[in-house]
Amino acid sequence: MWKAALYARVSTPHQEEEQTIESQIAAVETYARRHGYEIEPDHYFLDAGVSGSQLDRPRLNRLRDLAGSGRFESVLCLEPDRLSRQYAHLWVIQEELGRCGVNLVFVNQLADTKHPMGQILLGMQGLFAEYEHNQITQRLRRGLLHQVRQGKLATPVPPTAIA
Repeated sequence: MWKAALYARVSTPHQEEEQTIESQIAAVETYARRHGYEIEPDHYFLDAGVSGSQLDRPRLNRLRDLAGSGRFESVLCLEPDRLSRQYAHLWVIQEELGRCGVNLVFVNQLADTKHPMGQILLGMQGLFAEYEHNQITQRLRRGLLHQVRQGKLATPVPPTAIA
């Protein structure tokens, strides 16, 4: 069995409430069992409510810090956009892990990222994830601006009184 770490992430509290991080974990654990990976309890790195457009994330930082320790040989993640929504960050993380001798495995990606075709596919997925993030941000801003122009609160939670 190969020792592995698991990384999963959700961006919003709503996703956290909907337990989408648990569904990622379940899919990665199933993959790990089928492919001979062992994930120790302290090798679960979960960032909940953190945007994938940020490179500085608490659990991702911890995973990167431990990558050179020899505690795990691979990092398993559901798909590239769960690791990063920025293509450049995805590349940085992959390079860092590679320099430590840690293989990055995306469960929902069929191509092996060690080969040129897998690298091309990973790059395309990274660029699409970045594009999708930008589109979501634009739609949210447009929707909030429309609400404000209609005289509605931009957030459903009223400000609290200062004691």
